[in-house]
Amino acid sequence: MAIARWNEEFRYLLEYARADWLGFSAISGAAASELGKGASQSQLREAALRLIGYLYDQGVRAGDLTSSDAHPFAPWDATKGETLDRIRSEMAKLPGLPDSGDICWFTVP
Repeated sequence: MAIARWNEEFRYLLEYARADWLGFSAISGAAASELGKGASQSQLREAALRLIGYLYDQGVRAGDLTSSDAHPFAPWDATKGETLDRIRSEMAKLPGLPDSGDICWFTVP
């Protein structure tokens, strides 16, 4: 993918995470868009993890939605490496790329 297109995708994901709960469908779509047709599941997963790592560097955190009105998002208490390892492990259990609602959600807490 061209650098400009990749930057555009990343900025979109970052702004989304700053405004709302970012689900995996947008991240998976960006990874697929980056690599294009013919990419293996392994390549797609690594592209998604790379994106998540970049988002983490900008303050975006993985976590779970809760039923609490006061605290509707519970960020994982984990380092960047632990977060990426956990997501990588969970992704390996899926037949394809995760969809929104799978594994976790992302936001800036």
